[in-house]
Amino acid sequence: METEKGFFGQLFDLSFKSFITVKIIKLLYILAILGWGIIGLIILFGGISVMTFSAFTGLLQIILAPLISLLGIIWSRVFLELTIVLFNIEENTAKIREIKEKQQNNGGLN
Repeated sequence: METEKGFFGQLFDLSFKSFITVKIIKLLYILAILGWGIIGLIILFGGISVMTFSAFTGLLQIILAPLISLLGIIWSRVFLELTIVLFNIEENTAKIREIKEKQQNNGGLN
């Protein structure tokens, strides 16, 4: 039975027997929210500055900025949830394999 490695031990584990993604997924989501928020603000301020040249384009950017940010956050959440689902599938498959191996080693008993 392997001992649990620390964060940096898992980070630099070249065999990829332990995963850190599940442990940092909340941080990734926070970074995604911040990133899409910054992108939205850039689009918003860009729209405000474009208003002097083209009112329609500037207004369109101002209207679309929060929508783009919201859709980006939703897309990020869905992607991260799918990532977690894949890790859960791997974990459950490993448990099933372990149970099957124990059954085979016990001669099919249980």
